[in-house]
Amino acid sequence: MPRYIGLDLHRRYVHGCEWVPETQQERHFQFPNTSDGWSQFVTMLDSDCWVAMEVTGNAFQVYDRLSSHAAKVLLANPVELKRLGSGRHTDRADAARLAKMLALGTLPAVWVPPRDIREVRILLRYRERLKSTRVRFLNQIRAALHRNGVDLPPRANPKLHLTLEQLRALPEAERILILSAWRQADALNDEIASIDAEIANRLQGVPEAQLLLTMTGLGPIAAAAVWAYIGDPRRFKSPKQVARYAGLDPSVHQSGESAYHGRISKNGNGLLRTYMIEAALTLARFDNGHLGAFWRRKSRQVGHNRAIVALARKMLIVAWKMMLTGAPYRAANAKTIRNKRWYLNRIARQTTNWNQIAAHVFGMGTQEITCSRLTPITSVNWIPACRSVTTARALPAAPWCLAAPRSDRACSWTPG
Repeated sequence: MPRYIGLDLHRRYVHGCEWVPETQQERHFQFPNTSDGWSQFVTMLDSDCWVAMEVTGNAFQVYDRLSSHAAKVLLANPVELKRLGSGRHTDRADAARLAKMLALGTLPAVWVPPRDIREVRILLRYRERLKSTRVRFLNQIRAALHRNGVDLPPRANPKLHLTLEQLRALPEAERILILSAWRQADALNDEIASIDAEIANRLQGVPEAQLLLTMTGLGPIAAAAVWAYIGDPRRFKSPKQVARYAGLDPSVHQSGESAYHGRISKNGNGLLRTYMIEAALTLARFDNGHLGAFWRRKSRQVGHNRAIVALARKMLIVAWKMMLTGAPYRAANAKTIRNKRWYLNRIARQTTNWNQIAAHVFGMGTQEITCSRLTPITSVNWIPACRSVTTARALPAAPWCLAAPRSDRACSWTPG
């Protein structure tokens, strides 16, 4: 007789409910959300246990831990659960609802990706956060220059427009802010390149990723995003499901005889949607196949922006079809594919020795930190006033920025 258990995960504890369909009884329990707590919980599982939980921060790690101890472990879509809920939101109600839906076979389960795909997803999300942080530092530079009457063109790189004379004319505090933000932005560029190398290494030997590179507009990182988030293409039954997964499907409001189809819903994966929009902007410029013709026709009908969104949706569906059938992009350019694969191999070789980085971070002596993009250094001098993401980089990073000598314990900048 199967046992149905629903788990409501929290940061410090887990509330569970075991539901017995024959007697319609619930048995509630709690245990700490720690390694010892989970070790005690798995002792009560057997080959007849079915376990369900919502997708949350550590749900995949819990899935890996429980899969070998239970007959079946399912992860539920929290958005769908909220739509099916009765309005009550307590630990007891949530855990009991999971257990009962599991027993009735109505649980809206999600696909659990393999570990290698999960790792690429983690790196992609972290890369996006690094890019956002870099943009914030660059905006600090632009704001400081704007306050002092130095206006830059939109989206312009300050390095290409700011001169040394303009920098020297700024007040000292503003000059320090600009150089500090500049150094942080340069360090983030190196961190992003390191993450790109890790993603590229994980794409080596993945047939689906190599196949996606044949599509115009999909570079190594965008191809990694499509492969990681689509995963197993067989889990989607129709092109509409693929578009809905990325939030590229049109929103619909229908009641009675009235029906309204509006903008895209944006209910799906935002990161995948962002990469597809960026890929569509590239494909619209260079593709001469059916997708390029589709964009040119749509842009005349509905304008540039709407045509790009429509193109992104169609590109995602075509990419899904390519992964499903194993067929390359029909309008692929051989030279472009060679360039993409060369670039993928190039960034894959630019790996970072993370073991030596860890030895440095944890103070295990001065060891050589090797990074192919950086000049190897045999020792790193920590400067307490500048603890930041630049710890494993050779200074200076920004122009006119000179690190303090070893005997000093602070940072100083000397223009010129």
